[in-house]
Amino acid sequence: MNIQNKFLSLHRNQFKLSVFRMERWQNFYIQKSGAGEVAIESVDTWGVFCKNIPFVLYGDVKEPAKVEYYDEHGDDEYIGSEGLYLKSYSIEVEFGCKKMDSTTFGTVDDVRECVAEFLEFLRSAGLFKLYSSYTRIGRQNVRLESISDNAKWISNGEWRVVNNERKYVITEEILVFKVKFKVNDPKTNVNYVDGYLVSE
Repeated sequence: MNIQNKFLSLHRNQFKLSVFRMERWQNFYIQKSGAGEVAIESVDTWGVFCKNIPFVLYGDVKEPAKVEYYDEHGDDEYIGSEGLYLKSYSIEVEFGCKKMDSTTFGTVDDVRECVAEFLEFLRSAGLFKLYSSYTRIGRQNVRLESISDNAKWISNGEWRVVNNERKYVITEEILVFKVKFKVNDPKTNVNYVDGYLVSE
């Protein structure tokens, strides 16, 4: 199933009316690798908010080169002058895209189309930098790894009096989905500076 069809096949759960507000959702920045590229903010571009991102402060270390002699205790390990090296790792980020009045900031008319465009950008970008305004952690040499099939619609609303009857009125609908990224450079920090994601 291609990226666009993943979201065209979703079915709305009309009975799931839960409190799932987006006030604390954060911005998410992506910048393609290469000279002259600028940071793209996910809310302005696709209406996609970052709901949850792992706080990976430091990854695991790689096993050093070693030799094991069966007539000696332990191992002979080689560790260079720069010390141990870090492994690449994967992170799963949860996003949301909200359908409501299109005049409201961060909302879109066609949620599935916007999400499909966001995912297609991740696929076609190859390697890129990313930065979370919430964790203030950024990484480079990142790529799309996978897209979860467990996307879901969540509806929020409020009770109103309509034609002298009290009814629950849907005020917003949110498509929540998860994306897994592979971080190939676990050490270099990336910060957002004046419209660019800058490696340090």
